[in-house]
Amino acid sequence: MKLGLTGGMGCGKSSALLYFAECGAAVVESDRIVRELLANDSVVHKDVRAAFGPEVFDSEGRPDHRAIARIVFADRSALERLEAILHPRVRATWKRRIEAEPERTAVVEIPLLFEKNLEKSFDFSLCVVSDAATARDRLAKRGLNEEEISLRIARQMPLSQKIALADFVILNNGSPEFLRRQVHALAEELASTEPKPSAFPDPTSSTRFT
Repeated sequence: MKLGLTGGMGCGKSSALLYFAECGAAVVESDRIVRELLANDSVVHKDVRAAFGPEVFDSEGRPDHRAIARIVFADRSALERLEAILHPRVRATWKRRIEAEPERTAVVEIPLLFEKNLEKSFDFSLCVVSDAATARDRLAKRGLNEEEISLRIARQMPLSQKIALADFVILNNGSPEFLRRQVHALAEELASTEPKPSAFPDPTSSTRFT
């Protein structure tokens, strides 16, 4: 079984992923892969420097996440350049990781699951949602200011559309335990559901990743 997990910013995708891990799922966090690539991949460093210049690197030669974010969330073309560098590598990584454990249920957190049509790669999709005030409060506690929060939210599909597209929806306005109970209940339901014959498109067919 392969489950694509998405949701709005600040809605608790990472927390939900941890609770799926408690249930024995093989979990993959796309945002973590991005952080790993930016921290350790020399080719990514070269491409980012060519795209955005040396000013997005700190004094030790590492990409400055906040500096990159300020540029790309204010300029769609810059965001597209960054996605062209990172997204193919991220997809290859999560695909490789879940194919390495075919006997386990796989849950992959992908913030842009629907924006990039990646739901086609999974048996089911899940959207984790919160009300706007709760989500913005969580983002503020991570150190983002109001302008940064608004710019980032504006670059994603409206949460109402994600809810309409998802196979399952989990509400995360309450306590961590409330979220945990919902995740465990869904994991139990998925365990008794037959997966599709193959969630990944045949590379020789006309279907491809977007």
